[in-house]
Amino acid sequence: MSAPGRRLALDYGRRRIGLAVCDGLGLSIKPLPPLESTTPTADLAALERVVAAEEIVGIVLGLPLTLAGDEGRAAQEVRLFGAVLRERLRLAVDEVDERMTTKAAHALMKSAGATHAQRKPRLDSAAAMLILRTWLDRRKHAPPA
Repeated sequence: MSAPGRRLALDYGRRRIGLAVCDGLGLSIKPLPPLESTTPTADLAALERVVAAEEIVGIVLGLPLTLAGDEGRAAQEVRLFGAVLRERLRLAVDEVDERMTTKAAHALMKSAGATHAQRKPRLDSAAAMLILRTWLDRRKHAPPA
């Protein structure tokens, strides 16, 4: 079980990184504007600013496994990104299976009445919210250490 505090969830993508944050108790989650990815150096600097501004104590990173649960090229890229985050930010980085989160976020936003044009810019951060919810639920149901 990890220490309490605000967590930042990332739905990593080459074009955009979806962002979501929870409160210190893990009761509420809110999306943040997605980060438009440019260069690894610029992306890391932007994430450092978010971590400082939001008083983040840990990162939750979506791991894009295949439908069969295997790690492909995308998952390997995300694991590398996670290793760089750990080193650069000096924070714990937990990886969470993110299979189907983008599809679920799309369906959730559609059921809430959002048009396609409204869903598109928010989709990555909505997926990050689902990644963070998965992590929080897993932590809540974990046996005591």
